[in-house]
Amino acid sequence: MAAVWTAIVAAVGSAIGAAWALIAPVDCAGCSAPDLALCRACAAELRPRLRLAVLEAAVLEAAVLDAAVPDPAAAPGVGTGSAASAAAVVPLVAPLPYEGVPRRVILALKERDRTELAGLLRPAVLAAVEGAYARVPPGSTPLLVPVPGGSSGAARRGYHPAELLARRAGLRVTRALRPARGRVRAQKRLTLAQRLEVDAARWRVSPRVQGARLVLLDDVVTSGSTLRAAARALRAAGAEVVGCAAVAATPRRVGESSILWRFSDDPLGRIDDKHEGED
Repeated sequence: MAAVWTAIVAAVGSAIGAAWALIAPVDCAGCSAPDLALCRACAAELRPRLRLAVLEAAVLEAAVLDAAVPDPAAAPGVGTGSAASAAAVVPLVAPLPYEGVPRRVILALKERDRTELAGLLRPAVLAAVEGAYARVPPGSTPLLVPVPGGSSGAARRGYHPAELLARRAGLRVTRALRPARGRVRAQKRLTLAQRLEVDAARWRVSPRVQGARLVLLDDVVTSGSTLRAAARALRAAGAEVVGCAAVAATPRRVGESSILWRFSDDPLGRIDDKHEGED
């Protein structure tokens, strides 16, 4: 039934994309074919196949979190020896590889203001969020929190990509993170070591999430540094991050990612076994 629903959604999305192309002529975001927002062949490349990983926070991150909240009474559940510091491992899922057609489509949305493509990514967004929610520990239903980029990117685009994708997929989101001004460098320009130093203070956290369980959603994950930093910031505010999702994951290459992925339908092997030992 899920496969049928995904096919229906994809067909509707393709029809919307074709209608949009008639109103405002465009080229296919995946291959540049004329008169279609996304051609049939490229749309097939957006079919979700869930990738699974575990996002592990380094010991340094727990130390930073404890130093940020020296008085445990200041934020219940956060502080030295707290359960929040220990709960630094969360499931991470992503349904698309950030290469080829998916990469070009996401870049077109983010860099060329092709917001009509958000609807075509709906099946992948839903697969990411449903996959993350299916793997959280038992408890109250988590809130879905999109991870925003920098304030300069939002000012240029007028939106945050992860939030736009979630809303176009019909999902209810909680704006728990807001970017602090002037603190963020573009992630694509950073080395792995620099990505892992991403500062949790790059965001302001809404006090509404204190005591809440959260699932984080990002558009693209490479090293996981942005999701780790967001989780630190939210834990410091008294929230519990129980799952993470990204629409696309960068394939693991030397020096580019510290995340070991496997397909959900192939539990015996990792996607990146051939790269083992390279990092």
